[in-house]
Amino acid sequence: MKRTLQSARNLLTPHGPGNYPGLLVVKPGPEWDTFVIVPEDGQTIRALGGEKACGYETVDGGRAEAFELAPGERATLLRSGLPFSLVEWQIERE
Repeated sequence: MKRTLQSARNLLTPHGPGNYPGLLVVKPGPEWDTFVIVPEDGQTIRALGGEKACGYETVDGGRAEAFELAPGERATLLRSGLPFSLVEWQIERE
């Protein structure tokens, strides 16, 4: 099943950089126990489980949809630069 949604650009993950070949994965600081996946347009994240985008609403009417991936699911960043700093994701669930 494929679904397209507008959400936050970067995904949080409990898994380190070595688990995502070809993707930029950073640890925001030494005290963090979470990493951040920073994909480019067109890149696909194959989930290990627990990767998520937080949902939020902006004061001027923007709304990012939250989602979390299960092992084996895929999230492709289709395009960035949408209003309210949102991006468009295609989520493929099994």
